[in-house]
Amino acid sequence: MEQYRKPDQYYIDEYDRMTIEELKAIEKLMIETGKRFHIDPDAPLGPGSDTEYIGYRIRYLDTGVALSRNKESSIQERMHSDEKKDRLIRLHPVPTNVRCDTCGVPMKFEMHDFLNKDDDPIFIFSCVNGHVPKKALFASGREYRLPDHHCQHCGGKLLTKKKKTKNRLAITETCKTCKNVEIMEFDISPKLPSPINEDERKKYCTDFKGRRNFYEDVKALADLSEIFGQQENKTKYGYGKVQQLNIAQLETTLTDEIGKAGFIKVQFDKPKRSRYLTVEFSAQDPTDREEAKSVKQLKKTIETALFITNWRLMSPGIEYKLGFLSGKLKGFSLEEDILKIAQEIWEKENRKL
Repeated sequence: MEQYRKPDQYYIDEYDRMTIEELKAIEKLMIETGKRFHIDPDAPLGPGSDTEYIGYRIRYLDTGVALSRNKESSIQERMHSDEKKDRLIRLHPVPTNVRCDTCGVPMKFEMHDFLNKDDDPIFIFSCVNGHVPKKALFASGREYRLPDHHCQHCGGKLLTKKKKTKNRLAITETCKTCKNVEIMEFDISPKLPSPINEDERKKYCTDFKGRRNFYEDVKALADLSEIFGQQENKTKYGYGKVQQLNIAQLETTLTDEIGKAGFIKVQFDKPKRSRYLTVEFSAQDPTDREEAKSVKQLKKTIETALFITNWRLMSPGIEYKLGFLSGKLKGFSLEEDILKIAQEIWEKENRKL
């Protein structure tokens, strides 16, 4: 009985042959275009560069990367499909007593076939006396018939004749209505898979493992440029000068500075975490200052104390009620946020010059 599931190496070689063939076809177009425009393959973006040639280079790279990434899953899918076919064949025995419609002689079972990977097998039988057509049956014994084939010019019925030689099959279709004739020839010579050249396997298969496609290469360059840009900005704006206070250091610094400004009973609530660290605070003003002056003084004290740090007073600022003042602070820890603070400090300092 036919065994669909092959050794693992069969599927690996099958996929690699397909990969080599596909990439060679693109490479051929790329080389032909390069010769036509006299492009140096070692300097494709140099003088005389052509968009068609560059397009083939991108297509070659992207196809190689995609085929490499899909290799394992595609091979596994093929293996599982063939294993399923073997299971279905074991579950469905070959129908018996299948007779030729012409001579009535029992027909010979030839092979299994599948309409698609999820269907039950179809059993193909041929007449021992050479009568045609062959028969295709489902496991239940129900005959499978090909859908009617009509003339592509007028839609009329077709008369089909087949002529088979050792290595070729010729099919002639003649329309009964408009008499149009179509001849199709197929090479049916047995083809054994040729051995894979290991140098080609390395070039077209192995060397693409772990490589980036064109878009990913461009993005990597952009990211690298951004990193260099950030590094330049860090130096320019004095990134390292920003005092990055933790919550305990913040409480100590503000309690001291707010106390110096004449406020008492400085308190901090439990911090809340998200992208930032936020914390609510309160203080009391024991003096007879007016609300506006009290709010202004506390706001100025906090903003001055925190200006060179990674903490900022949040909107709406300071709230006041009968000498009780409160607000919320935001702490930054991400590099991009600290860089913005460094830029803010640098710009303010340079405005004074």
